[in-house]
Parts: sequence; structure tokens; C-alpha cells
Amino acid sequence: MRSSRYEEMDAVVIFDNVLVPWERIFMYGEPNLCNQAFGATNAVVHMAHQVACGKLAKAEFMVGIMCAIAKATGRDKDLATKGMIAEVMMMAETVRALLFSAEQQAHEDQWSNFTPLRGPLDTSRNLFPKMYPRMVEIMQLLGSSSLMATPTEADFSNDMSADVEKYFQLTHMDSRDRVALYRLAHDIAVSGFGNRQALYERFFFGPPHIMSSVYFDSYDKDSKIARVDALLAQA
Repeated sequence: MRSSRYEEMDAVVIFDNVLVPWERIFMYGEPNLCNQAFGATNAVVHMAHQVACGKLAKAEFMVGIMCAIAKATGRDKDLATKGMIAEVMMMAETVRALLFSAEQQAHEDQWSNFTPLRGPLDTSRNLFPKMYPRMVEIMQLLGSSSLMATPTEADFSNDMSADVEKYFQLTHMDSRDRVALYRLAHDIAVSGFGNRQALYERFFFGPPHIMSSVYFDSYDKDSKIARVDALLAQA
């Protein structure tokens, strides 16, 4: 099977009776060392930066589809529609701001590697698992029943083609383009693939409560407490 047919969670590979090239093994039987390597080398920070770039692209993609639907249906002047899409826009801009903050506050680490600031990236990867399911929900609300009652490509070449051409056009879009747009939205918000993506984003970094706990532990709490103590000392 070609690996390009799968995403990173779509397959489980079991190695049975394989040759291990021991001369290439540089860490074995040291679980504590293995567990620390990802954080101690700042690999986790660079990974989080790459992920934030991907999540920003994903959020912008969602905004683009929603705006295309609103424009095609003539609902881009409707206050409720604009309010729903604006919420997704704010999510995209939040990820962008956190990514910018991490890059602008990048620093040279102990190995002279330029490393983004970790705090904003940790914030992004704790927020996006909550953001993405909400984006999907808004897509469902925006598309409503049109995400289900959508013809297929075959319906443009069978006995129904004339009716499909006539009844599935929109205010600012012909029926073929409308079907393509709504099929894309269906793939994101309704299909098995789309729901798998939503679940994937929920648990991309692990159980949310564990992620939040790690975030709490790594956050600079002492400086904030010191400010409260300083205020109380003035009383």
C-alpha cells in the first residue's frame, strides 16, 4: 500500500520477527532518558510551531469555505450568518497571534539554535482542540439541510440533470459549482472522514485534561502571585 493513501493515524504497523540493527541504536533501556529527550532538546517546541502553522492553515480554510457559502447564497449581509463566521475568524486570528508571538519572542537556546517561545505555542495547542469541533458545528449550522440534500456528479448526466441544473443553483452560483462547494463542506462537517478529523483534533496532543494540567504546571504562576502579594502589602 502506498503511504500517501493514509494520514498519520489511519494504520497500525506491527513488526514481527524483524532484524534490529543494534549498531544504529543510540538509546536503549533508558526510559527516563527517552522521556526527557523531546523536551530537553526543544524538539517539542519546534514541533508545536510546525503544528500551529498547520492549524492556522486549517482555520483559514474553514473561514474560506464558510465565506464562500455565505457569498454564494446571498447571506453575507445577514447579521446571524456574519456572527457565526466571525466567531471562526476570531479563532483563526487567535492562532495567528499566538504563532506571531512565539516567533517574535524567539530566542537562542543553550545549543545556539533559534527557538520560538514555548508559552504561546502551548496555548495554541490547548485551544485548537476546543476550537475545531466548534468550527465544524458552525459549518453544520451554516450549511443546514443543504449539506445532506446535495446531488452527486452523476446527477448532472442522468435523467435528472435538467432539474438539478435548475433547482440547485444559488443566488450567486450555478448548480454545478454549488454542488461542488457543498460537497466539500459535507466532507468536512458531515461525512465519516470529517467526523474522524474532528475527533483527531480533539485528541491530537492527548487527553485534554492532561494537556491542561501540563499547561498549568509549566505556566509562570509565581510572578503573577507576586503581583497580588505586592498589592496586598500596600493595604
